[in-house]
Amino acid sequence: MRRPEAPATAHESGLMSAGEPSVTMEAEQLQRLLDALPALISYIDSDERYGVANRAYERWFGEDSGSIVGRQVREVIGDAAYAVVKPHITAVLAGRPQDFESRLTYREGRRRHVRIQYIPHLGASGDVRGFFALVADVSEQKRAEDARRFLADASAALDPAQGRDAGFRRVAALAVASVADLCAVHTLEPDGSVHARVVAHADPAKAELAARLARRSRPLPAPGEPPSPLREVLHGGHGRLLPDLACHAPAGEDHLAALRELGCRSAVIVPIRGDGCVLAALTLASAEAERTFDAADLAFAEELSQRIEVALQRVRLYDMARDAESEARRRFLAEQEARRAAERAAQRMAGLQRITAALADALTSEAVAQVVVDIGVAAAGAYAGAVVVTAGDALECLKEVGYEREAVERFRQMPLDASLPLTDALRTGAPVWLRSREECSARYPRIASTVLSGATVSLCCLPLVVQERPIGVLGLSFAEPRPFDREEQEFLVAVSRQCAQAMERARLHEERAALVERERRAALENARLYREAHEADRRKDEFIAMLSHELRNPLAPLTTGLELLQMSAQMSAGERADRDDRQILATLERQVKTIVRLVDDLLDVSRITRGKIELKRERLDVASVVEAAVESVRPLLVQRGHDLVLSVDPGVFVHGDRVRLEQVVVNLLNNAIKYTNPGGRVSLACAAIAGDARIRVTDTGVGISADLLPRVFEPFMQARRTLDRSQGGLGIGLTLVKRLADLHGGRVEARSGGPGEGTAISVWLPLAGAPAEAPAPPALPPALEAAPPRATTRPLHVLLVDDNVDAAEGLRRVLQLHGHAVSMAHDGPAALEAARASRPDLVLLDIGLPGMDGYEVVRRLRAEPELTRSYIAALSGYGQDQDRRRSREAGFDAHLTKPVATEQLLSLLAEAAPRG
Repeated sequence: MRRPEAPATAHESGLMSAGEPSVTMEAEQLQRLLDALPALISYIDSDERYGVANRAYERWFGEDSGSIVGRQVREVIGDAAYAVVKPHITAVLAGRPQDFESRLTYREGRRRHVRIQYIPHLGASGDVRGFFALVADVSEQKRAEDARRFLADASAALDPAQGRDAGFRRVAALAVASVADLCAVHTLEPDGSVHARVVAHADPAKAELAARLARRSRPLPAPGEPPSPLREVLHGGHGRLLPDLACHAPAGEDHLAALRELGCRSAVIVPIRGDGCVLAALTLASAEAERTFDAADLAFAEELSQRIEVALQRVRLYDMARDAESEARRRFLAEQEARRAAERAAQRMAGLQRITAALADALTSEAVAQVVVDIGVAAAGAYAGAVVVTAGDALECLKEVGYEREAVERFRQMPLDASLPLTDALRTGAPVWLRSREECSARYPRIASTVLSGATVSLCCLPLVVQERPIGVLGLSFAEPRPFDREEQEFLVAVSRQCAQAMERARLHEERAALVERERRAALENARLYREAHEADRRKDEFIAMLSHELRNPLAPLTTGLELLQMSAQMSAGERADRDDRQILATLERQVKTIVRLVDDLLDVSRITRGKIELKRERLDVASVVEAAVESVRPLLVQRGHDLVLSVDPGVFVHGDRVRLEQVVVNLLNNAIKYTNPGGRVSLACAAIAGDARIRVTDTGVGISADLLPRVFEPFMQARRTLDRSQGGLGIGLTLVKRLADLHGGRVEARSGGPGEGTAISVWLPLAGAPAEAPAPPALPPALEAAPPRATTRPLHVLLVDDNVDAAEGLRRVLQLHGHAVSMAHDGPAALEAARASRPDLVLLDIGLPGMDGYEVVRRLRAEPELTRSYIAALSGYGQDQDRRRSREAGFDAHLTKPVATEQLLSLLAEAAPRG
């Protein structure tokens, strides 16, 4: 109810005087008028005491209005309400009118929503003497406004997108803020129990108690016990109005007991329906003593319930729409995923086909690995990959792509027993799937920060298995997390199987190729060996024929000379006196020397080939070597009628063996002389060139063909031979030249313009440095070195043991001619008997005796005490170093090589004489 606006101020001149009768009558009429008004109307002075109060104060406070006059405002309305209006009282006493609304709690806890107007009372001088108060109760009006606002807010709060329980909680929060002290929503569970969905209270201090009471169990009513109002509503009943909970609540009902415990005095319970049944029960309760819910409140609650029902319907529709949208989206995503899966499957199948086609042409393990890293890595969607195979106790990376060099090096350094994804896959033969860096860190914490590169987020290691035996691993690294679902795993395992099968196929192909290559090489080697054997056999036959020819040449004059000497022996003394046999003897000596030279050349080649020759090095002038060599071949030069052109620079020094270097020059000159037709020219030049001494022998002879030139230094190689064998020799001269030059650190070279163009053979030897001291005296000629001075000895008793009777007889005659007594034996036992019988001063013992060889004979002779002073010398056709060493170890004092020269024999006699 609105009333006319009061004046802003009231002046004293306008007040009625109490002393006049008419004024008194008007005052009484005014008082009756004020008492009839429902609002509180009063006058309050500056001391905040009531001067006038109408009868409404009696209805509000239960006291006579006359008893209120003279009392202070605070005493009448109570402390709580006074605390609210005090600032407005202060303002109106300051002359400022007040017009405001507030919810006041009066004495004894009564609460009213009021509109208050304070009008100041001004004196004649303008001072404020008090104020007029007009207080109207607008609780019902405010409650209706709050109800309308609440219904609107509640409708807005029931958002379908937030769900049913969230809507209930928001409605309850709005209700306790405006229309009730408590709001609760209960549901009936399938087992018949009542469940409190939402409980809210306006007093925060009681909110926790309300929640605790809501959680308290509510057992089912006993048989025959009347249902509570809450259960009636939940079981399909109409809304219930409970104006006084104390009158309506049975003693044992938990729900109403909880309401009374929370201080509620009045309540309404209404059903919330949906789909033709009761979904929940809504309870609104008030704790105000003067507030009693009535039919209007029940209607309000039912309207709220209907709005909730509409909202729930919207929630159901929203849920249906959301479910339909979710289902449509799920189907769409499923279709999309199926399409993507089909595309991935097609891509993987195409990639697998490309890999299969490419692997068909890969014939080596490296080619297989190259195909897998080139095609397989891209088909798998990886950014890097590698094919690693076992190599003994280590790993070998055949091919890789996308990895840094350091990572590849780590592959090679991984031991097979390390706890790593690669090695685990290799040992177990099962794939290793690491879907994220977190999973990798959890399973392999030591490698997450060291082995993995920064770009690797997920990886897999697939064993390459051949006949249930892992031979390697295919490793793939991905830059994003991978689920490695069943289809992807099947594809990657198929790639690894293709790789393993191709590597096994490549291995078999490589083995077959290697076998074919070995067979080809064996065939070539066999062909080469056959050719070499055939060539060696041919050269052997030629050498044997040549050796026979060369040996027969000196044997013929030897035979003739022996026959002449035999004829001379049959002549009479007078006939012999007229004959001169010195020429025959000279011929015999030359031919024997030829045979000895042939044998020495063969032995020299053998010694040099086996490294059994030792050089006696000295600093010597090449000119002296050349001079001695020229003197050695001069008779042959004269015999062939050649011109010799010498060009030898003086002062060309080398560090070498004089005898062997002279042998080199002699062989070069002999070759040039033999292969040059009579009347030709042979040139020899010696000079220092670029740190070497070059000895070059050039002739105008038959020359050397181009095919034979590279092989002239091989043993037994000669230019084309003729039946007349005019050149002679065994074909080992140049072989000796090359090998002796090699021993001196030098080299040789042969040049020829071809047949008939002559030949030039050059030998380079390192020059010797400056002498550290005065040069040694000139060496004696080789002839003098080889022939020690003949010693004159006393007659000795010599035991000569040799199974070759002729050879023994020849030595016996030589020894007897020099005055020595000689006894002979031709086998080991006879030698032992003769030695024990004669106790010889010197024993010349052949090693190659039949039955008991010379080594056994000498050991037995050394065991005889009577023969300790005997000098025992070995006779043998073997004169190499190991032969001489073995004879010394057996007990021989000396070793003589057959044939034994007279000078050598006389030197041995001189050495043995002091022992006799």
